[in-house]
Amino acid sequence: MIEIARNSDGVRFYLLEHAFELDKLGIGEFTYFKKHLGMSDYMANFKSWLKRPTVYLVVAVLENSIVGWSMNESWSKPSTDGRPVFVLRAIEISPHLASKGLGRTLFTLISRILPGHIITKPVNANAKKFFLSLSFSLPARNCPVGLADHPGYLVLDEGAKSGLSVGKIHLDQDRTEQCRMKLFPGEYPASKGRSRSAIASGIKAEGMKKAAVAPENTTDGTVDTDHIICEDRSINEVPLVPDASTPVRQDSRGEFIGNQKMLSSCECGENMAGKFLQGGQKPGTAFICASCGRERYFLPLRKTA
Repeated sequence: MIEIARNSDGVRFYLLEHAFELDKLGIGEFTYFKKHLGMSDYMANFKSWLKRPTVYLVVAVLENSIVGWSMNESWSKPSTDGRPVFVLRAIEISPHLASKGLGRTLFTLISRILPGHIITKPVNANAKKFFLSLSFSLPARNCPVGLADHPGYLVLDEGAKSGLSVGKIHLDQDRTEQCRMKLFPGEYPASKGRSRSAIASGIKAEGMKKAAVAPENTTDGTVDTDHIICEDRSINEVPLVPDASTPVRQDSRGEFIGNQKMLSSCECGENMAGKFLQGGQKPGTAFICASCGRERYFLPLRKTA
């Protein structure tokens, strides 16, 4: 898990990478999705989503307990300008932390990590007002994201992200740049003046693995954004059922079974790799760089007589 930020109230924001990371965390009070969509086991849903390579789950943690979360997913259709597109599926904050600006902070942090454009589909007036306050807009005729067949969606153009702020929250730490570099190394602009290996080394020195970012809530106190439903579909099944525009892709990395320190470093400078058990026609163990995601080595499964 990657700690991407923390605020002066002790809330830490993480981007989660693996389901087992949730075993270290407790779950706070969440009721909206349980009451209205039958999501009875938040942890089970979180673990299921983390098995999908297209999902980015960001959580807010206070005293080792998740008090906010946001589920984001890669959009399968490319934009006309060649930039990636992500869907904000849902965002929620614990009721006792409502109206403190955590929702705006959470989304602002997410927008700094995910490259390209972000889309979402609010299903009520409060949700729509919240997202419009975050510079989302109705898709224009020349919108680079093709949403003609997806009525009701709002889009946040990549160029509008720079105007977002964390609002009421004072951040003691902001590591979104390092997190973005780790997740999307090809997106890091060379003009920044630091090499990818330097960023990777900085991440390693800080003890950053892959964690979660934070959740949820409000703007000016007039909008109830403690629980924002971003799409009109059921979220009650443990494996969240996606709409037709975003098919589930099989995780080519397989089942995570642990970490392995490699004898030589990757091109990015990282020595640690994750071990993933893969099936299919060529079963075996793939060793994936923990920093940049390159496959370092593949160990075929020996056939038994």
